[in-house]
Amino acid sequence: MLNFSVKGKKLLFLSLLTFFLSATYCQVKLMTGGKWYRGNTHTHARFSDDNDNNDVPEIAEWYKTAGYNFLCLSEHNDHLLKKQIFCHEEITESQNFIMICGLELSKTRHHTALGIDQYIGDEISLQDGVKKTIQSNGIPILNHPNDPKINASEFISTIGLNHLEVFNGGRPEDTHASEQLWDSILSMPNGRIVYAVASDDNHYNKSNVGRGWIMVRSNHLTDKSILENIRRGNFYATTGIILNNYLVSKRNVSVSSSNSDTILFIGENGKILKKAAGQNASYKFRGNEKYVRIKLTEKSGKSAWTQPVLVSKGGIRIKNLEYNN
Repeated sequence: MLNFSVKGKKLLFLSLLTFFLSATYCQVKLMTGGKWYRGNTHTHARFSDDNDNNDVPEIAEWYKTAGYNFLCLSEHNDHLLKKQIFCHEEITESQNFIMICGLELSKTRHHTALGIDQYIGDEISLQDGVKKTIQSNGIPILNHPNDPKINASEFISTIGLNHLEVFNGGRPEDTHASEQLWDSILSMPNGRIVYAVASDDNHYNKSNVGRGWIMVRSNHLTDKSILENIRRGNFYATTGIILNNYLVSKRNVSVSSSNSDTILFIGENGKILKKAAGQNASYKFRGNEKYVRIKLTEKSGKSAWTQPVLVSKGGIRIKNLEYNN
């Protein structure tokens, strides 16, 4: 279990609560306690308007057995126009596993409507789907950003869209391009902080469980707590690398993992600010980076991505929660 620690007298993280084009930031006091929870935000089942065989409990059991704590069954909403199912109460939630409501809005540009409280089936555009997701108390996540390709300007112009898949298990070859998009959004003069997600995009195949997931830092394993921490960016994305420590102060950022062999500190426009070998590394802010994010890799191809830290000449402007073993 990873424990939470505070470095310095007073360490706060600034959380992007904006669902508006003009971003609004809010200081939130650093939490204490809590645990890490493993989850997948993008999964499909055969169960649909054309198939009454409910395989959702079976799929949920795959993830539960694999050590996941939460799962969103994000079926295409245009496959459920009659059934209009977006939650799966038939799954018996246990102490260590919950289901998160959601859909993949698919009538236009595909995006996950994570944590919604009502069925959405009439979106007419990406912006309309994002708006309806937010109105339904959900979190919109742009799925497989390169299928079809979306550019940074299009993403930024979509009000309320603050999450994207940097890794999609069905399209691993697109990961580099998704990272480039992420860096472009962060680097543009009118850009904003965007949080990166990894997912399986599993289509009812047990062997595809575990291709990509997120680790969410939360005080409680409840849909409310998990969703709020995803919304805040209090998580990291991974395909198999597990972090032990991630510490942010006004002067530097440091990270350690259980199984990385290379650590990259990445800044504006994807520039490599520092490259280190091994499982531990730190980077001292110069003040002109605009942002710093970390990518950890290992020789078999596994990766992990931390969320970006925004930096200015006066020091750190926005940081995510620090997590510590």
